[in-house]
Amino acid sequence: MKPLPVEGPLVWLYEPNHDVLARESRAAFEQRLGPPHGTDSHGDGLGPTAYWVWRAECGLTVVALHRERTGDFHVFAEANEIDHTLAHLGWWRDEVEWRADGGKPRAKDGWAVYRQDDTGNRHDVCVMPVKGHAECLARMLEARAHKQWYAVEARGTPPPLPSRERPRKGWAVIRQDEHGNRAEVAVHPSEDIARKLAAAYDAEPRHKQGYFVEPVTPKS
Repeated sequence: MKPLPVEGPLVWLYEPNHDVLARESRAAFEQRLGPPHGTDSHGDGLGPTAYWVWRAECGLTVVALHRERTGDFHVFAEANEIDHTLAHLGWWRDEVEWRADGGKPRAKDGWAVYRQDDTGNRHDVCVMPVKGHAECLARMLEARAHKQWYAVEARGTPPPLPSRERPRKGWAVIRQDEHGNRAEVAVHPSEDIARKLAAAYDAEPRHKQGYFVEPVTPKS
């Protein structure tokens, strides 16, 4: 498997609760996806932890951490992106011990990835909110399939794309250059995490620009 492009800067932007618990030898994982992008000797009090943060070409952010004490991998993903995330990690079934969407009803509105075999039988794999992500998953599934193919079609009413005009809440990370030109880099509901992100950007070797945090001001 080709390693995914690294997402940067490496700042922990995710909730403490993971969405997938998986088990694979760390040596096998690193052989496929490369060494960790960062380590934490304390691991929020749970012992040494290594973590990986990638940005796939389809736009999906993939986050995985490995707990040295237990040997488990914890993966962070949106509930309706779990199948997609696992496919990017090269995990299909055997490695996964628990997933947050297990036993829950399948989404009814969005873009369905479905499988069809050589006898014409069809089966939905999952329903996702982003068409491009559904198409990405279909391609990965078909690449490993035998005598079956995968495709994407709308189910119900696909969710609308996020509108930039909707009110936002949280803390904005702002980049400002030497001429006073400003640009919003990211928005996060946590002020502490937004400041960590700004500090991480500031620490990178950049020319005559700085980063700071301010409350998001909704457009009037």
